[in-house]
Amino acid sequence: MSIPRRLALLALLLGLPMAQARSLTLSLQDYPPYMGEQLVEQGILTQVVRTVFLRAGIHIKLVAVPNNRAIEGARNGLYDGSFGWARTPEREADLYYSAPVMSLRMVFCQRRGENYRWSTLADLAPHRLGVTRGNFYSSDFDALVSAGTLLTDVANSDVENLRKLLARRIDLLPIDAEVGPFLIQTALSAEQSRQLICPPQAYWSAPLHVVLTRQHPGNAALLHRFDARLASMRASGELEKLIATTREAVIAAQRPH
Repeated sequence: MSIPRRLALLALLLGLPMAQARSLTLSLQDYPPYMGEQLVEQGILTQVVRTVFLRAGIHIKLVAVPNNRAIEGARNGLYDGSFGWARTPEREADLYYSAPVMSLRMVFCQRRGENYRWSTLADLAPHRLGVTRGNFYSSDFDALVSAGTLLTDVANSDVENLRKLLARRIDLLPIDAEVGPFLIQTALSAEQSRQLICPPQAYWSAPLHVVLTRQHPGNAALLHRFDARLASMRASGELEKLIATTREAVIAAQRPH
């Protein structure tokens, strides 16, 4: 069978006319176990996004770049888009957003044996918080930083912030409840890992979206197709199974053999 005929058959199986089939170049940030060039399937969220787009008849090409460049490249049209980003007014001016794909639970990692009691973010005013360049920590968090209530120290990566936590240069690191322990176990030595914990108390649940540049108005329609396939997979239970099996594979690959 010729390649054109194979493509036509694929489009037919997907229920899409050939004119609708297209590809997108998306930036890939490093946020394991959800995203990362070196992870199995490039991470849990990456596999979900890839699968949903494929069901919508859209092929994606991934370009691994630093986190801040990932979102800025999508905003300025260097890439068609990105994924794994929370919604902010500044970003929404430049980007179309999909429906939420997954959600993060933002907690604080800290040194073992230390006790930080808090019920609101403002309670953490006496402490130095590590933040990672390009990440969004909630509107409330940003407002408290702008008001001078919260004291932050910026690093270029979450791993760098974990090392600053070990060195006592920061007191707390806001991070997802799954990402923090994953990085502690995979990016630090066993001795260092034993010194850090991430208590389960969360300050924010952050929905993660696919974003596409507004420089191409047709991208809004592509995200409508993505959202429709996502909703179908969620309703059938297929999405939950895909997340679970990919999570298991990503974590298993990190265990010592």
